[in-house]
This record gives sequence, C-alpha cells and structure tokens, in this order.
Amino acid sequence: MDPEVLIFGLIAVVALSVPICSFVLSLVAFMRAGRIKSLELRIQQLETRLAQTSGVPIEAEQAPAPAIVMAEVIDEFSPAASAEAPPTPQESIQWEQLIGQKAFGWIAVVLSVFTAAFFLRYAYENNWIGPVGRVGIGVLAGSALLVAGYRYHRRNARISSQMLTACGVVVLYLSAYSAFGLYSLLPAEQAGVFLAVIVVLSMICAVLYDANAIALVAVVGGLATPLLLPSERDLYIPFFAYLTGLNLGVLVVTLARSWPVISSLALLGTQGLFWAWHAGNYHPEKWGWALAFQAAIYVLYLIQDFAGQYSRRINNRWENIARTLLNAAFWFGAFYVLMAEDYRAWMGIAAVVMAAVYAAVGRLLLAYRRDAVSELVTAIAISVGFVVLAIPLQADARWIALGWAATAAALWWFRLRINSLALGALSFAIASASVMRVVFVDLPSYPDELLWPVMNRIALSSIGVAGCIAAAVFVTKPYRHRLASPTRFIVGAAGLGTIALLWLILTVDLYNFFFAVGRFSDESINWRRVGLMAVSFLWTVYASILLGLGFKFSKPALRWTAIVLFALTIGKVFVVDMSGSNELYRILAFFVLAIFLGVAARVYQRAKPLVNAETQQELQ
Repeated sequence: MDPEVLIFGLIAVVALSVPICSFVLSLVAFMRAGRIKSLELRIQQLETRLAQTSGVPIEAEQAPAPAIVMAEVIDEFSPAASAEAPPTPQESIQWEQLIGQKAFGWIAVVLSVFTAAFFLRYAYENNWIGPVGRVGIGVLAGSALLVAGYRYHRRNARISSQMLTACGVVVLYLSAYSAFGLYSLLPAEQAGVFLAVIVVLSMICAVLYDANAIALVAVVGGLATPLLLPSERDLYIPFFAYLTGLNLGVLVVTLARSWPVISSLALLGTQGLFWAWHAGNYHPEKWGWALAFQAAIYVLYLIQDFAGQYSRRINNRWENIARTLLNAAFWFGAFYVLMAEDYRAWMGIAAVVMAAVYAAVGRLLLAYRRDAVSELVTAIAISVGFVVLAIPLQADARWIALGWAATAAALWWFRLRINSLALGALSFAIASASVMRVVFVDLPSYPDELLWPVMNRIALSSIGVAGCIAAAVFVTKPYRHRLASPTRFIVGAAGLGTIALLWLILTVDLYNFFFAVGRFSDESINWRRVGLMAVSFLWTVYASILLGLGFKFSKPALRWTAIVLFALTIGKVFVVDMSGSNELYRILAFFVLAIFLGVAARVYQRAKPLVNAETQQELQ
C-alpha cells in the first residue's frame, strides 16, 4: 500500500471521527447536566418541605430528626407524590451504557490487536525497521498497556482495566511469537522462557483482577497469533513450544478459577491449529515432535479435568465431562494417525493402556472424591470405551462382537452396583453394537467350507454374545426393585431379544451346514431341501423348550414366544416345506410337528389352573 494513501485514509478517519465524537460527548454532557439540574431542584423542594414541617429555618437546622427525614423521603417517593411529579422513564436495560462502555471498548481491543499484527507484518514486508526494533516496539506497547490497565484497576475502573490489560497481553503474545517464530531472533529454548513469562503474567492479571474476560481474550489472542503472523518456513518446534506454553497458562488459571469456556476453547483451538499444520507441513521425520506435543497437551488437560476435583468442585460440570471425552479422543486419534503406519500391531495394546489409565483415575476419584459421581462415571465410561476399541484393533474379527458383549455385560453389572444411568446407557449401546455386528456382519459371512453345526468359530462366538446378554439380564433380578419401569421394560425386551438372537444363530448355522454339504457331496440329494426340513425340526424343538421353561418358571412371556415360534413353524411347513419336498420328508415334517404340538396342547390342558391363576393375579 502507498504511504500517501495510508496517510490520507488516516486523516479522513480522524476528520470523520472527531465531529462524531464531539457531538456524542456534547449530547451526553447535555443530558447529564439536565439530569443534575432536575435533581438539584427536587432536593431544594424537599428541604423546603422539611423546614415548613419542623418550623426551623434551614440555616439553623443542624441535625433533622431521623424519623421526620425518613417520613418525608417515603412521602417523596410515595404513589401520590409520583402522581404529582412528572413521570420519569424506566429503563430495563441500559443499552447506551452497554454499547458505549463494553461493546465499543472490546471492539477497540480487537481492532488494536489486528492493528499490532498488521503493523508487524507490514513492517516485516517493507523493511521499515529492523526485526529487533519491531519486536521492541511491540514489547513497549504491550507493557504500557499492562501498566495502564493496572492503574485503572487501582482506581476501581474494572472495565477499562480489563480492556487495556487484555489488549496488552495479546500485543505481547504477538511480539514474543514474532521474535522466535517469524524473525528467528531467539532460539526456541530461550523463547520458551519469555513466552512462559508472558503466559504466567497474563494469567496472574486475570486472577488478580478476577476477570475471566482477560483470560478469554488472552486465549483467543494467543491462538490467533500463529494465524496472524504466518511464516514462510515450517518452524514447527517453536510452534509446538508456543502452544504448549499457552495451554500451560490455561491450566494454571483454570485450577485457580473455575471459569467456563476458557479451557474448552484452548483445547479446541490448539487441536485445530495442530491438524491444520499436519495437513500442510507434516513429514514422517517430524513425528517425534508432533507426538510429544500431543502427549503434553493430553497430560495438561488430564491434570485439569481430574486433578482439580481434589481441590474444588467443578461448577461447569457438563463442559468438563465433554472436554474430558474430547481430550481422550484427540490424543488417541493423534497417536493412531502418527503411529499406525509403522506400529499397527501395537494399537490394541495402546488402547488397553489408555483404558488402564482411566481406570486408575476412576479408582483415585472413588478413594478421594466420592461425591464426584459424574467424573467417576466419565472415567469408567472412557476406560470401557478404550477396551471396546482395543477389541477390533487387536483381536481377530470373529471375536469382536463377543468382546463387545462381554464389556457390555460387565458395564451393566457396574451400573447395577452404583445405580448409574449413564453406565446403563453405555452398556445398552455397546450391547446393541455387538448384536448388530452378529446379525449384519458375522452371520452373513459364513465361508465356503464345511463347518460342523454349533462347533465352529462363527457360531460359538455368536452364541457367546447371546450368553453375555442373557447373563446381564439374569444378574438384574436381585436389583429389579431398584429399577424404574422403563429400565425394567428394557431388561425384559433384552431377554426376549436374546432368545430371538439365539434362534437366529442356530437357524443360520444349521442351514449353512446343509448348504455346504450340498456343495461338497453328491448332487442326487437336494441338500437345500433337507436343510429347510432340519430348520423346521429345530424350530419345533426350540419352541418346545421355551414352552417348558415358561411353565417351569411361570413366565408368560416365554410361553407366548413359544406360541409365536410354533405359528412360524406351521406357516413354514405349509408354505415352504410342502412345495417341492420329497414325500417322505414331508410326512416326517408333519409327523414331528404334530407330535410336538400335541404334547404342547396336553401340557396346556394340565397347566390350565396355573395359567388361570396367573391371569387372575395380573388382573388384580
């Protein structure tokens, strides 16, 4: 930009702003003078009425009676007096004060920050002043703003003090970062010391002035500094050191003050800057520094999220929980991206290590802060989540669903012991994922080889999933009275779902066995039809077992499930098995089904009093 154009623009801005500011100040002074004049008139009227009531000249009156003064003041502000006096406008929100003092002031802070950043960048591009002079001007300006902020703080001018201090902190950030990240005036080690001083100074000011706005502006300005002062070279070590120091300052201030948003903003901004750097500048040679940086950020926020529980109670609890989850996800995601290419075989072990870390954190919370239930549940949930993640990362594919189901069962047991709805929801989600994997991934993936029914790798792992869910339903019985009605309904539905899942597993497994036999044996026998007939026998036996268990344990739900399965079997025999089946197979299918249905009918006849008693009990 041409200097003449810049000077002309500056003169135009001044020429326009001075009359406007003069008009606004004159208007404010006029309004303030009018209000003062009205107040003086009302005080004179009040003094006159007091003198008439007491009969004492005002000049001679030294100490009016407190009761008389209070009565007159009450009369002055009574509804009758208000009716005589001219009505005064009532302002619910002081919009003028809000905009004039706060909005304009903070906009000025933002504009000042951009001014400093653009000045340093423009001076660098045009070689106006040497690098030392540019950084020195920034340091002097930032220090002057900090001193001015302190002086206003001594005068109890809270808003002005916060604005000047925040602006000074950001200007110092810009100067420090430009010193080692842009101009390379200092090595990273020495620059880290200066940066740490600035960070600690800014956070001390925030705590000393009890102003979260200073800390917030310091975090925003610190995150924006690498964006406002980009470098042509990839100075990743100073970049990582700068962000680590910034987050260390955030840790210090948030341990001293439980201010919301600040830590979450710092974490999200730091991760955003890292992944932006990773997308444009990462090289495998830099993975050590990148991994060390992510580990440092993870440890800092792990300390903040859980160590703070021992010294104070977190007010912004939900934000803390969300940040804890994000911190774990960011760290392990970065670890996986940086390490998986060369160490993929160790990813499952790394997930188990992370699960152990959060299990230890939960144990410490349980020992020292039993009232931090939300944080304890969060630690347990993250630990279980890493266990669930470790299964697909390390185990063979056929055991993934079983590992998830076992984790869900253990999690449900913890939910019953500590009565945590969050753990129950997590257990339900993991169990649902394991069931969906069995139904949509494992069962459709039978290999083209002959596998013995049930005793094969797919059927056994799938049956294990059903067994884990059934065990979780079984252990619920002693705690059933403590559960709410919706939870009891979900547990009952899970029990019926387990029965349906086992039925589906056995059906698919048996049919695939006969299908494989047909592929590897004589084609004179229609093994597909034989498999369909075997499935009908299986359904009949399965329904009979359910019916017997329903009568033995007085469970109408099991009996109704058996009835539905008998109905499906009858429909299958008439619709599927009759069409194209060998006459002998058809006779055998009808005979077996008739025998089992006859036995079921006989059992119902003998158990009629039991069924009637259960029905009457339900009606009562």
